Amino acid sequence: RSEQALAKHLDKLDPPGVDQSMALQGAVVVTHPGTGDVYAVVGDRQPRSGGFNRAVSADRHIGSIVKPAVYLAALEQGQHTLASILDDSPLRFEAQPNDFWEPQNYDNIFHGSIPLYESLSQSYNVSTVRIGLEVGVNSVRRVIQELGVEKPLNPFPSLLLGATEMTPHEVAQMYQTLAARGFYTPLRTIRSVIEPNGK
Repeated sequence: RSEQALAKHLDKLDPPGVDQSMALQGAVVVTHPGTGDVYAVVGDRQPRSGGFNRAVSADRHIGSIVKPAVYLAALEQGQHTLASILDDSPLRFEAQPNDFWEPQNYDNIFHGSIPLYESLSQSYNVSTVRIGLEVGVNSVRRVIQELGVEKPLNPFPSLLLGATEMTPHEVAQMYQTLAARGFYTPLRTIRSVIEPNGK
């Protein structure tokens, strides 16, 4: 089913008559939130073709997928609640001397004073960066690693908007911990190895 779902979804996104060499690609990782068992891995829209497995090998920028970790870091510190008011007005951040970063929202609109839950649910960039800088990029990085991401992460402010690369499998591990209500369970693809005699 995962293979069919991926192919069907990509078919909807591809322009009509697209050459297969230019067709979109994708990957799927399906896990059980309670056990960490991996139920399905699809690494190509043509799953029977050998070669590159995007589910475990394709490092891509994760973008807004990181935002729950930013808000979790803020909530853990105890100074914010879901109803806390955040500032989604223009921000100019000096990352280095004379090197300024001005994050924008996807819709290019600033939304003023908004509750934290709205900033998260609407995936606003500017208010996310503000609260991430307030709690500290290192705190956000620590939360991401506590969610199960083992690779090193650079503590740059752009991390707050997902300027880091992960595979779908690594993202699944991060969200596995969120789905399991904060209990970290490593993803596993092997339950047991059985010998010919049944042991």
